Amino acid sequence: MDSLTRQINQVLSTFSKNVDETYDKVLKEVADEASEKLQSVSPTMNGTYAKGWVADKDKHGSYVVHNKDAYQLTHLLENGHDVVVNGKKVGHANAQPHIADVEAWVQEEAVKRLEDALK
Repeated sequence: MDSLTRQINQVLSTFSKNVDETYDKVLKEVADEASEKLQSVSPTMNGTYAKGWVADKDKHGSYVVHNKDAYQLTHLLENGHDVVVNGKKVGHANAQPHIADVEAWVQEEAVKRLEDALK
């Protein structure tokens, strides 16, 4: 009986390792593609903002797509903002949505690819 238990545990351990590796591989691919998509659809003035999108793995093992060069602008560009000079509102910068569509794509694509890979 101990032999059977060891064999079952070994099979489950191997399966779990394969699932973890597949999960990591698929999420890395989707995150990399998301950063490329954001680079192509981001607003460009001098190109720094659009080129700044990268996919990194955080300390918890999750992939995060972020703008390494102009992270302060993401919310302002996505949602628009008031233009203030010397404490006085002088205008409004319209929203230039570009993140929400890619985020929705990531959510759908990650699930789809994981389901396909783990069949």
